[in-house]
Amino acid sequence: GIPVSKRFFVPENGNGVFWYSYDLGLVHTIMISSEHSLSKKHRQYKWIENDLQNINRTVTPWIVVESHRPLYMGENQTDQIIVEEFMRREFESLLIRYNVDLFLAGHYHSYLRTCDGLYKSKCNNGGMTHITVGTAGARLDYGYHLITGLKWTEKFLLEYGYGKVTVYNSSTIHWSFISSHGDYEGEKLDEVWIRRPR
Repeated sequence: GIPVSKRFFVPENGNGVFWYSYDLGLVHTIMISSEHSLSKKHRQYKWIENDLQNINRTVTPWIVVESHRPLYMGENQTDQIIVEEFMRREFESLLIRYNVDLFLAGHYHSYLRTCDGLYKSKCNNGGMTHITVGTAGARLDYGYHLITGLKWTEKFLLEYGYGKVTVYNSSTIHWSFISSHGDYEGEKLDEVWIRRPR
């Protein structure tokens, strides 16, 4: 096989395919590695902090962070929830300090969208919207179920699909989740408008 580091071109401003950032239109995207340490002493944390400090919000008013693992999910997979809690404890406050707008992740083979302003497991608390889209083709997580009582869960689906982001301007993004399979193929199964400033 060919190592992933030889298959894809990524900007040379981070650590190869593991963490890097780029601007596209009005959006600054930061790709992070949930498989490397995110503790304050680790070089990835320091790199993320430096990257966030140097964003020109006049040029790129939107900040999107992408990670393999999410910070928030609600499936009853105890061993995975421990990882999420550790990630939140280590660097969620850094993302809040720099007003990150959207956190996109995969890992789970399901779809989840949180409430807006999510921070420290509370909605409308100065945070961002978190969306997990792990439904591109692998077997869905039918063996797991959503933990009930999580007030931050806005939408949870076990449907194949993909996400679509439309950036309208410096204050409005539209997110939609489109079905890619079965009876609902091509249909919008979820959507949300994300506005800034919050």
